[in-house]
Amino acid sequence: MASKKKEPTRNALAISINLLPPEFRKKQKDFTWVTDRRIIWPTVALIVAIVAIMMIQTYTSETISTLSTELNRVQEEVERERPLLSKISDLEQKQGVVNTKINALKSIQINKKRWVTLFENISSVLPPNMWIESISQMGEFNLEMRGKTYDFSEVAEYMVKLEKQVSVESVTLVTISTTKVEGEEAYNFTIKVVLKRDFGLGEEG
Repeated sequence: MASKKKEPTRNALAISINLLPPEFRKKQKDFTWVTDRRIIWPTVALIVAIVAIMMIQTYTSETISTLSTELNRVQEEVERERPLLSKISDLEQKQGVVNTKINALKSIQINKKRWVTLFENISSVLPPNMWIESISQMGEFNLEMRGKTYDFSEVAEYMVKLEKQVSVESVTLVTISTTKVEGEEAYNFTIKVVLKRDFGLGEEG
């Protein structure tokens, strides 16, 4: 029998050996990191953040510019209208003064005839040694009277007679003190007179 020759076996792996010196060898670049998710997603997030920051800065700058323009326009209008505003303020102050005077006049509820009757009541019972120096209206129905007398007892007498008058509700002594009038002893006194609220209503002034 003829002997069979064995065929040489071929290795599945081919091994290549680079025998070039190191200085002549070409290094192969590794680009596998480009497709690495650990690199891609952080890079995308960084780019999105940068774009968002740039958009926000642009919007903020435009908004500030718009508001600054509007503020300048309003300030210019205020400066143009300032003389008119000052005039309005002056007129309001004058109106306030006029209103105060009007309200003061309206607060006097006693008409001319009532005043005439009131002064007649005050003077008709005045004692011979007494005189009135001032009469002040302290409220709508309150009067304060200041006077002098040489006779202390005349103060009480005058208060009693005055309280019986048609225009007077009540009389109260506020103060009394001694003084000198032309070298003689006299008395200063202050009395409060409350007027009747219905006195003279319906009467024409």
